[in-house]
Formats: sequence, structure tokens, C-alpha cells
Amino acid sequence: MPGLEETKNFDFFEDEFLAEVDKWLTADIKCCSECLDDFISKWPIVIDRLSKAFSQDIHSFYELSRMNLLYTKSEYLENLYRISCPRCSCPIDNSFWAFEFEFSVYDEIEFEFEILKQQIRETPYMALKNELALKVYEILEYISTKTNFIKLDFPLFRGRIIEKEEYSNSDFLAPPPNSTNEGRYNHLGIPVIYCADTKNTCFTELRKPEQNLYIAKFEIKKELKLLDLNSVGDFLEWDKDNLLNAIVLSSIMSSKTNDDSKYKPEYYFTRFISDCCKSLNYDGIIYPSVQTGEGKNYILFDTKLLDEKMIEEISKYR
Repeated sequence: MPGLEETKNFDFFEDEFLAEVDKWLTADIKCCSECLDDFISKWPIVIDRLSKAFSQDIHSFYELSRMNLLYTKSEYLENLYRISCPRCSCPIDNSFWAFEFEFSVYDEIEFEFEILKQQIRETPYMALKNELALKVYEILEYISTKTNFIKLDFPLFRGRIIEKEEYSNSDFLAPPPNSTNEGRYNHLGIPVIYCADTKNTCFTELRKPEQNLYIAKFEIKKELKLLDLNSVGDFLEWDKDNLLNAIVLSSIMSSKTNDDSKYKPEYYFTRFISDCCKSLNYDGIIYPSVQTGEGKNYILFDTKLLDEKMIEEISKYR
């Protein structure tokens, strides 16, 4: 009837919202502010490590996307209840995170990872009984046949907290077996060389000590066979499902630990990876720092790869 305002149809609000997310961010919504903590507990380094991981609040999204051309602000806010988070099913009424994994059906992989984590916590030495762990070993076994020896043409850094007045190069060598604690990639009593790509990575890996941090700089002259877990995307030819990438990003390998606890189940699967690499004649592993979003860590299995004469300088951090 003349004089009556036309009723607006909001049936396509969800489609238009998600189309704008895909068009503007070239990504899908993975979690929201309600389930972010749970997501990070399962995928602890994803947001820091993925170059196209976007955090977006609903107000900024309205202003910067085409939603402001399609709806008034009040219409937009009133209809946000139509948009549910794909992870927790809660209405997205605050913020959301959008990005793309380089592997499919991540929710199914996440479920399989949780089963693996539970099994390896209960029987860590029976990891190969798990189909997923066995598949990881088979992928590593095949990759090992294609991995070339390389020379690191850059220095590495190894940090130590030293409280005594005098120190020497020997303080930066691997500890003896009876003084070797379990680490992310080594068993109790099995010494290795942990080092990093920068001084700052050493600083963050040692939990940002306020004082007495000394860092040794050295170079490895020998060519090495290394598994680079920072570049697992290069393995797609042999890892079609990009399983290694998923595992590196997940809590199976990249969870932070409770430094005050002797119980560190977060290390069980990483030590399984380490054992696999040793059996496949790798010299070590390059892996992403879980303490900082950019750093790389190195573990060298043969402690003889670092001796006192190789240390070029020792400096006090800051």
C-alpha cells in the first residue's frame, strides 16, 4: 500500500557476511573470542606463525567491508546473531579470527591429534602403534632419502645463565649425561646441543631472564643433514596431506610447558620425532620456537659438533 515502508529481507545476511570475509580477508573464520583460548590450546603457534592470520572485531569489519553499504549499523548489529562461529557455534558478537590452513579437514585432524596425545601420554614408548604416528614416521623415512646435506653459512647462538664471576667456552658445551635433563627433543640423560638463530631467540627460549644471560656465537663448518620443521611445506611432494605442517602447528609438538613441573607430556611426541630422525641418520632438527613468533631453534644430536675452539665470542645479553 502507498506510504508503507518496504520490509527489508535479511535472509541473505549470513551469506553476504561470509562472502565479505572471503573477499576481504581471503580466508575462512576459524574461531571467535569465545573459543579463542580453546583454539590456541590445540593450535598454539598458528596465529603467530601464519602470515595471513587475521584478527577482526565486528565493528571494524563493518566499516571496512561492503557490509556498511548493504546494511545500516543498527541492522548489521541486530542481525549478527545469524553468524555462528564454526568452532563453538556461538554467535559472533565481538571478534573473530580468519585464516587458511594448508591442510584440509583440520577439525578431523584435531580430533585424531587428541587421541594420539592421550595414547602417547599413557604409553609413550608405544607411539608406533598409533596409525598417525606410524604415518609420520613413514613420511620422515621417505623425506630422509631426499634430504641433502647442507652447510650453515651463518652463525648460531647458544645461551647460558651464568652466575659465577668467571666463565669459559666450556660452559657452553653440552652437559654430561648425569646432568642432562629431559628437553623438548632429548631424553633424560642424553645430551644434545640446543641453539638458536638469533640472540633474541635464546633470550625468549630461556624465559627472558632479567640478568646473568650470556650468549656464545659459533659456526658449524661441517655439512649437516637436518630436518627443517619450519619448511615442511616443501615436503608436499611426499606429504600430500601436509600432515607434518599440521603436527608442527598443533599442540602435539608446539605447546608451552609448565617450567615448574617435572611432568612434561608436551615433550613426548617431539622426542618421538627426534628418535625417528636419529634412526634415519639426521644430524639434527630445525624447529620453530614456541616462545616467540619468529625464532628458529636448532638441535644437534652429536655433541662433538660444538667444541671450545669453535666459539667465536661470548657476550652478556643486554
